[in-house]
Amino acid sequence: MISLNFKTSYFLFSVNTENIYYFLLYFFIPLIVLFVVLIIFSLLYTRYAGDKNEDFQEHIENETNSFLTELIFSNYSAPEMKSKISEFKAKYKLNNNSRKYILNKIIHIKENLNETNEHTMLLIYKYFGFDEISNKLVRNRNWYSKSEAFHHYQNIGYKIKKGHVKRFLDSKNKALRSNAIVALISLSDEKFDVLDNYKYTISKSDEVKILDIIYRKKANIPTNINNWLQSKNDSIVIIAIKLIVRFRHKQDISLEQISYLLSSENQAVRKEIILAIRELVMFEANEILIQHFTKETNIRNKISIIKTLNSIGTSENIGFISRILNEDENLELDLKLEIVNFINKMDATFFNNFKFQNEEKNVELQKMIAHSNCPYLY
Repeated sequence: MISLNFKTSYFLFSVNTENIYYFLLYFFIPLIVLFVVLIIFSLLYTRYAGDKNEDFQEHIENETNSFLTELIFSNYSAPEMKSKISEFKAKYKLNNNSRKYILNKIIHIKENLNETNEHTMLLIYKYFGFDEISNKLVRNRNWYSKSEAFHHYQNIGYKIKKGHVKRFLDSKNKALRSNAIVALISLSDEKFDVLDNYKYTISKSDEVKILDIIYRKKANIPTNINNWLQSKNDSIVIIAIKLIVRFRHKQDISLEQISYLLSSENQAVRKEIILAIRELVMFEANEILIQHFTKETNIRNKISIIKTLNSIGTSENIGFISRILNEDENLELDLKLEIVNFINKMDATFFNNFKFQNEEKNVELQKMIAHSNCPYLY
């Protein structure tokens, strides 16, 4: 009985082994070989298609550069330009990469060549159909897509689209709101009145962008600058002060306005007006600064006041400054150093007879005087 069971098991094992052998030989191994061959052909085709696409893209880029140069610097009428662009689009079946390259190239040329005609660049943009692309981006729910459209309008100078951008000034999305205000400044006339009623804080980076746009437009100082100085939005006030300094228009800021701005609760506003007094060398603001010094709560602003008095003040200020030094021996080190520097430059003999009761303070004072005379000593 045992022998019979053994023979049966052996027979079944032989049959299974034979089946596995034929399965591997006629099905599995050919399938693996076919799979490997398909992968190799796929890789080769992908490489070939990629090289071909790169060659096509390079060809399109070269043709685009030549074509755009021809359009920009030739005196084509609008119908002629439209016809030539239609021929170009028909000749080359432009894919998304090609269209993106052409659009970026148009924007790049517009940004970097001052000799370009703004109307010509706008026509090229429209006849290629990029205005439709921008319009679709504005309608997209994604804030990034909307911002990309703003970038197109801004750099092409598509002023008629200001209305499309303006409705996003009150967007809940901070980034979208930020991109909208920068684009509108770029599309505005020389009044830049979009800032008149803007109520949101403007970031430092956007402030730099806005100022740069106004400078590059080579505009005169905005006529509504006085309204900006009285704005409830401190960001607008700071931009106004910086524009006054940039255009050297100190006549646009009165002593009354200086006093008002120095009373601002925002230390950044106070900082800018103190710096403006120094940059514009407003001697007439000397007394206002002296009166404000004791009210100032920000240590950096106090130091800035001393530096400004050093630029616009006279030796008559020494009495006021020395009282600060004498009455408060525990002044912050940086502020004390600035005070010593001011007095030493106004009257090098002043400290010959000036002493603190504390000898350690006198040693510190001598080091400060030495530093004032030669900053590289300490």
